[in-house]
Order: sequence, then structure tokens, then C-alpha cells
Amino acid sequence: MTDINKIQIETARLYLKPLTFNQLISYKDHDLSLATELNLIPKYDPVVEEFVVIIESCNIPYIQHHPDNILFGTLWLIVHKEQQAIIGDISLKGAPSDKGLVEVGYGIGAEYRKNGYMSEALKAFTHWAFAHPDVHIILAETDKANIASQKTLIKNHFQPFAETDTNFWWRLDKGIIN
Repeated sequence: MTDINKIQIETARLYLKPLTFNQLISYKDHDLSLATELNLIPKYDPVVEEFVVIIESCNIPYIQHHPDNILFGTLWLIVHKEQQAIIGDISLKGAPSDKGLVEVGYGIGAEYRKNGYMSEALKAFTHWAFAHPDVHIILAETDKANIASQKTLIKNHFQPFAETDTNFWWRLDKGIIN
């Protein structure tokens, strides 16, 4: 079994750190002991109720049923290296499907937006995901009004492929260099 505490993805300005099950619970509850445990400053906004519901209905059950595959179901903190501050999070919504599909979700604190941090984190995270042989396509969903998230996906070579009344669906195929 992989020691999750020894895993992180590093970029020029950031590192991404996966959360253990107990750390995920602390993060969901906005328990500041997590930042203390990791020796970090909690700069990211408190987790909003909508996101708490996602963590409770998706991430937690996934990890409980697939503890050996936690990296595909837990949240990864986005940490600003220089400030040693938690500025956001990113995750996959489970292991690859039979067709090699995974879905990514992410968020970043308001004071860190429009600085390229989310694009930098997403680029590193997609490279990590595509390093797994079973991952062939990464999907993302954005609200039609969330222009910033759409720009982040475009910068990382995601292509829109479907839409609903309120959302766009995006995809990035393995082999597309980002």
C-alpha cells in the first residue's frame, strides 16, 4: 500500500498534497488542526455547504470503499510554497472508468485567483493523472457563468464537448501536451 504522507506533486510555485481519510474529514469540517498538523497556514476560504455535500456524498464513500485507491478519491491540497499556505484544492472523482475516463474538480481561494495558480496546479495534476496507464481522458464540468474556470481549462488544452442549460463539459485526451 502507498504511504500517502510521502506523496506530493510539485510545481514552480506550488505543491499538491493528497489528504488521508482523517485529514479529509478535518478539511471538510474546516478544522484548523489540519493546517497545524501539516505545518501550514489555512488561507483557503472555509469549505462551502455545497462542497461539504460533495465530500460527504462522493469523496468519503469512495475512500471508504476503495482505501487502496485513495489518490483517485481524496482531495489534494494546493499549497503555496513561499507562503506555506493552503490556497485551494483539486481532486479526481474516482478511479478511471472502463474507458479510461476520470473527472477533475478544483477550487482556489478568492485572494489567489487571477494569478495562474489554478492553471499551474491543473497542469501538474493532469500530468500526474495521465502517468497512470488506465487514465486516457480527463473530464471537467463548469458552470456557464464561471468564465475563470473555463479559461483555466482552455489554458490546459481542455476542449468543450457537451453542454446543458447551465453547464459546459470539457475533455482532455491523453497525448495532448499541456
